[in-house]
Amino acid sequence: MTGGFNIKRAVALLALMLSSGPAAADTPVAEVSQLRIYSAFWQNLHHFLYVSAWATRPVVPRAPRLAMPLPQEPAVSLTAEEKAAWDAAVAYYDGNIASKNLNFDNGLTRIKVALADADEALGNAAIEEALRSTLLEAAPIYRKYWWRDHDAANRSWIALVSRQTSTVAAPIIERLTALYGVQWFTTPVRVDVVRAGHSLGAYTSINPRPHIVVASGDSSYGGWAGTEMLFHEASHALFDNVRLAIESAAKAANKQPRDLWHVVLFYIAGELTRQQLAKNGIEYRPYLYATGLFDKAWPALREPVEGAVRPFVDGHLTLDRMAAELAHALP
Repeated sequence: MTGGFNIKRAVALLALMLSSGPAAADTPVAEVSQLRIYSAFWQNLHHFLYVSAWATRPVVPRAPRLAMPLPQEPAVSLTAEEKAAWDAAVAYYDGNIASKNLNFDNGLTRIKVALADADEALGNAAIEEALRSTLLEAAPIYRKYWWRDHDAANRSWIALVSRQTSTVAAPIIERLTALYGVQWFTTPVRVDVVRAGHSLGAYTSINPRPHIVVASGDSSYGGWAGTEMLFHEASHALFDNVRLAIESAAKAANKQPRDLWHVVLFYIAGELTRQQLAKNGIEYRPYLYATGLFDKAWPALREPVEGAVRPFVDGHLTLDRMAAELAHALP
């Protein structure tokens, strides 16, 4: 990174600090039932660089990709100096960040939490100096060319999803917590909406506190699917009782299918959303079915999950009985 650009960076950063920059973006956009939803500058830049790094990598058949595609947006024309600085930031992410899974890597979770707690100049962010420098170098370029549109798209998604979710939150939460055997959150849970991010479109970390990230650029999260996904991602912090019952029953039956408890979580959040919307006269296909995910990823689990978990959702089976019947039905 050139010294000349560092001077410009300092000027741009000063302007950033004196403007309605990240501090304004870090004000919550909406809150629904303790889910406090943000469109935050540093989270968006971090995730956009992660996805941009993946966009430079060739697509290898059958090889997993950890980031979603870049959103389809108009091309931008950076100056030569800006392009050099942006390419250096993307290269840093490619070499140091992007090969790690946003959802499972403890180091990336620490970065996400640090950025959520950071001031607008990253002065207090508990991150490595090389990452801090990279983000500060890239920030004025991201703000100039992408941030306005990304923030607007995020806020549009938040406005729709928060408005519609508020109409169904109370009855869905009442049923979710009854099924999970836990209380709903008593303190706000941070939900960061970013334009682009994880290949799954959304992910949640639990430690040191629940923290949800959702990509507004994932079209499968449009409309009521956004509501389902808020309850799905929140469920990750509430699901231990169900997960442990399922894992124990499967182990006792000498069966350990991949992702079983997560498929059950998908099914419960989707089915409760569908049932509540049906009561309101709205037809809705849960995410597992609307995206074809059930048949693409877990075809052998569809019949066992539908057969055992639906009676649990409807109150006809206890948790332990559901887990036992599910384990028995597994191939």
